[in-house]
Formats: sequence, structure tokens, C-alpha cells
Amino acid sequence: MIVRKIILIILTLVFLFGCINDQFYTNESDSRPRPDNDSNQSNNNVIGSWVVTFYEDLENGIIIKKSDVDSWGGLDVELKFKGDSTFCGFNTTNEIAGHYILKDSTINIDVYGGTKVGQPEWGNMFSDIVHSFSSFSRSKSQLKLYYNNFKNCVVLYPVRIEIYCHWTY
Repeated sequence: MIVRKIILIILTLVFLFGCINDQFYTNESDSRPRPDNDSNQSNNNVIGSWVVTFYEDLENGIIIKKSDVDSWGGLDVELKFKGDSTFCGFNTTNEIAGHYILKDSTINIDVYGGTKVGQPEWGNMFSDIVHSFSSFSRSKSQLKLYYNNFKNCVVLYPVRIEIYCHWTY
């Protein structure tokens, strides 16, 4: 009797959560357009919790996803931009934190702290360009950070659960 109740509860939860049309980052292979979940957010800020989903070469149309490089089984780069111009998060195996300067659609990461210890290629890709960000755009639940004279960008999507940082800048 108890086993039946447990199975019924589990099946109900699976059904409920499986039917939610998720507008947040779930996995990189989901290429469906995401609805605008940040209609109350200004498109002129980066505030929120984000996950890097891919890197894009805008000149050649090349997209590099996490599955294309070593990510140690899918470790993410997650950032939480705060309203006080600081950010924190996780770069695959390491915690990160820093400070950013935002003016109109320009962004400058002037302080970036964290290590690259034990970091797979997916994490190194972010660490290697973080100081090169020059501009951003935000629309329809997507944040793009541009670098290399607008020839490249990092594309981020919001995460469902707010990122909890152990240390901040």
C-alpha cells in the first residue's frame, strides 16, 4: 500500500514537472525559441543569474557548444550579475567573482577573480576572454556578451534557480 502511494506521488511529480514549458536554460540541445520571461527587466542591464550556452563566431557563423569541447561531463559556467556592479558564480570547477562597469550597452569586466585549477576547456574558454567583453545585448531571455570588435559573442540564458555564491568581490 505504501509502495503504491510512493509510486503515485513520484509519477504525479514527473508528470507535473514534465509538462512545464520551460523558458529557462535546460540543456544546450534544446534549440526552441524561448519566450520573453524578463518583460519586467530592462534590456539595458545584465542583472540576473545566467549560464553560458555557447560561443558564436559572428563572422563565420560558427557556434561552439559545451558538447563540442571538454567540459568534464557537462560542467557549466554560471554567472550572477548583481545590481551593485559585482558578479559571482562558477566557472566549471572553480568559484569566480569580480566587478563590472556598465554604461548603456557597453560592459567592462575590470576585476575577475578565481583560479583555473583543474578547469576543463569549456571553463578556460570563458577565463581567456572575460577581460575582452566590450558590449552586450539582452532580449527575449538571452544575454550576449560581445568581444573581439563584435566578431564574437558568448550567449547566456537565465537559470531557473538563482546562483548562490560563497564569496563575492
